[in-house]
Amino acid sequence: MSKSLGNSPDPLDLIDRYGADGVRMGILLSAPAGNDILYDDALCEQGRNFCNKIWNCFRMLQGLQTSDAEAPMTDREAVTWFTLCLSRTELEVDDLMQKYRLSEALMAIYKLFTDEFSGWYLEMIKPAYGQPICQTTLDCSMIFFERMLRLLHPFMPFITEELYHSIQEREDGDTIMRQDTMDWDSAELLAKDKDGNFEQQIEHLKQVITGIRNIRAQHNIPPREEIVLISPAPLSELVNKLARCRVEIGTDKPSMAASFIVGTCEYTIPLDRFINVEEELKKLEADLQHQQGFLRGVEAKLNNERFVQNAKKEVVEMERKKQHDAQERIAAIEARIKSLTIG
Repeated sequence: MSKSLGNSPDPLDLIDRYGADGVRMGILLSAPAGNDILYDDALCEQGRNFCNKIWNCFRMLQGLQTSDAEAPMTDREAVTWFTLCLSRTELEVDDLMQKYRLSEALMAIYKLFTDEFSGWYLEMIKPAYGQPICQTTLDCSMIFFERMLRLLHPFMPFITEELYHSIQEREDGDTIMRQDTMDWDSAELLAKDKDGNFEQQIEHLKQVITGIRNIRAQHNIPPREEIVLISPAPLSELVNKLARCRVEIGTDKPSMAASFIVGTCEYTIPLDRFINVEEELKKLEADLQHQQGFLRGVEAKLNNERFVQNAKKEVVEMERKKQHDAQERIAAIEARIKSLTIG
């Protein structure tokens, strides 16, 4: 970007298109400390979309019906986990701001809001359709939301100020810019979980839920269809709530099943109710023929002495990698065909 060349964007035009907070966020994300600004309009668009996500999360929380019932265990686990996530991010942002690493501080807040709060926490606490949420859980969620607004305010002052006053009535002259950007009990709270054991447990659960969702997508299993998950150890009810599955403890692996590994634990989902064996075998046979044809083509190249001698070393290595990968895929397909045939 050069002012003399006239190729820099008009900031007023950008504000009209993406909003002032969207432009501020786009510029800050493209300006890491000590580096040139690699500007792109897509960053401002990302900022505008982030503003929309913040508003939508607030509207969702605001629109929930509440009850005075005791918070379920899944809510309590979610609140404990996000309290730790938020406290850790507050300390990280405070450290980055003191070092003037503004771009990294903003990215840390952005990831906390989009990945953890919007992507996981709200799903963990969201009640079933038509059901109320525990008032205590909602109160904690609004506190989390306001604390994140305080973190975001130096970067996105307009939307955060507006939402700060939308959460509840404020006294005249009260403004979010005078609020602390972190909860000063954060360090003490994190010290109680200094090894991060609880956060690690929830991270493990998130990977299990992601694995279940991947298998659902691969086998076209509807999200509302309850499935069985064979687990080597008991799991939180959060898995059932977010992945719609019934957990059974065991290690036996049925012939028609899909498995995935998280850490050192293998999880299995029986698929006999969801698979048409005849159609599945047809697909596997077609895939096997394709992979075998691909492998023959690669091996023909590698068996050609002129190719091996004259081609660049990197090209030959790439062909050998293709050969290895194709052999592994063929072995996996043949094993799958054998399991379905035996089953």
